[in-house]
Amino acid sequence: MSHPERPPPSQGLLARGLKLLGHLTHPDTRTGKVFTRAEQGLTRAAAKVTESPTYLRVSGTLMRQGFNARIRRNGLVEGALRTLRLPTTSEVENLRDQLRRMNDQVEALGTQLELVVDLLHRQEAAPQEPESPEPTSKERAPSKRRR
Repeated sequence: MSHPERPPPSQGLLARGLKLLGHLTHPDTRTGKVFTRAEQGLTRAAAKVTESPTYLRVSGTLMRQGFNARIRRNGLVEGALRTLRLPTTSEVENLRDQLRRMNDQVEALGTQLELVVDLLHRQEAAPQEPESPEPTSKERAPSKRRR
């Protein structure tokens, strides 16, 4: 029971926005051509800037200063925590690593113990083989008697 006169379902705000964006950036429209030229120009400019020794030196210096500031801040925080006799982040991380290694060792030991117990159960369940009797005189190697 389909109604041919039924209007198409209304598009949500996101769908309409994406459709408009697609129309605005399509290469056949005027705005799409402007967008394409602008994107190409910005790509060329960004390539020149990222290859510039000055930009690389400045960005490297800023990154180094940021990392050094973080190291100093972490050192100050750890010093304050030690003064308050509280565990520092690095001490907690070291303990966490030790606990993880210990947990791995305990798991390995548990696995080995389970294997030993299984082997013992198999030995107990297996019928005891009678001990082999002493070889009879016929089975013995002939002795060399001197007469």
